[in-house]
Amino acid sequence: MSYRRQANRILTWMVATSLLLSAGSRLLANGIYGNGTGARSMSMGGTDVAWAESPLEAMGDNPAGLGFLTTREFDLGGVVVVPEGHFSKPSSSSSSDLNDSPEGLPEAALGVPLEQSPITFGLSFIPDSMLLADWNYLDPPGGLSGTTSYGQQTDKSEIIALRTALGMGVRVTDKLSLGLNLGLIYNQNELVTPYVFQNLQPPADAPFNGAKTLLNLDTSGFGWNAQIGLLYRPLTNLQFGISYKSQYTVHSTGDATGNPSAELGLSLPFHYDAEVDNTFPQEVSVGASWKFHPQWRLAAQVDWIDWADAFDTLPVILKNGSNPTLNSALGSNFQDSIPLNWKSEFVYRVGLEYAMTQNLYLRAGYSYGHSPVPDSTLTPMTAAIMEHTVTAGMGYHWRNWQFDLAYQYDLPATQNVGTSGLRSGEYSNSSTEVSLHWIALTTSFRF
Repeated sequence: MSYRRQANRILTWMVATSLLLSAGSRLLANGIYGNGTGARSMSMGGTDVAWAESPLEAMGDNPAGLGFLTTREFDLGGVVVVPEGHFSKPSSSSSSDLNDSPEGLPEAALGVPLEQSPITFGLSFIPDSMLLADWNYLDPPGGLSGTTSYGQQTDKSEIIALRTALGMGVRVTDKLSLGLNLGLIYNQNELVTPYVFQNLQPPADAPFNGAKTLLNLDTSGFGWNAQIGLLYRPLTNLQFGISYKSQYTVHSTGDATGNPSAELGLSLPFHYDAEVDNTFPQEVSVGASWKFHPQWRLAAQVDWIDWADAFDTLPVILKNGSNPTLNSALGSNFQDSIPLNWKSEFVYRVGLEYAMTQNLYLRAGYSYGHSPVPDSTLTPMTAAIMEHTVTAGMGYHWRNWQFDLAYQYDLPATQNVGTSGLRSGEYSNSSTEVSLHWIALTTSFRF
């Protein structure tokens, strides 16, 4: 069988597997952005901006890596995560463990160098960012009276951005490569929770600010962003990299349903057409990769993520209300603004790789980034609070195949809320703890 026919069969199988995985995937991530793209990067603490040797790493972390690609390559990765967490508010007997069911998500990329040309094209499907939380606990008292509770409830929050991108890398010289990719992003938002209205508009100071209702909000939409990068090799064993990912906003539309029965003392089911504008942060990454010994490679990286400019508030617009009684009080169209007030943060990464043999590699890494979520707006649904991550993994090269395996452990992180900055003070004097176990496998085929 020719390499071309063999490659076509393998690509067909890999794409089908990727689609099956993506159809049923849910994931709770380490913040909105994860630690690395692909198992090799993940096993080294996400230190990939100065390496980005494969199409998956290049399209996810630094598109300049495409410029140094010399053969066609297809990468398919799968990630499984097991979340652990606990929420408690002793004063209201609210307590729950996070749903710890293992979940999975795929990522894939193709790189094709043009013959007799310094240009390489890339195509990828990679989760760009995600925040998912799935809890079930006794609704803490709140609302206008301070005593409204809907009893035992599911509390679920989901913000997912899946990115399909087309990229190009150009090898300017043997030492310098530049790259660019453009991505189409599908964004989905879901919120299922007893919801407290924060800042209703209009009017400027609505009397129902602080009211609590059962809410099921589901919206989706598309946006786009760009990523540019540079790789520089002053020596054959030393590389420096820098990449920039642009900020982008997605206008998503969908439905909002619910019932403020416990707040008002009567059943008033409602439906609205919903709109949510999600802004995702810009990011700058700088790193170095140094093969200081024939068998050893050391990598270091610093990321800056501009959460403050993106996750300040989350505007939610509700239109065409279906319940006449509620319309007479709130109007059929209104907007609420959910305060987030996240802080921009630096993330520091280091990774080490050891070549046991010509084909077998061992890897380890560590990353640290302070939680961007302030205590004042923290709830279990926004608990992207993990800070310390330890990683390990291995890689094996066989003929045209490369297999990489990674394990990451986001160490347990706890954040306590004294006086909540959210209306009605539901989450005042509460505590949330979260940790994550990740396993990633990436298969690469060169043809």
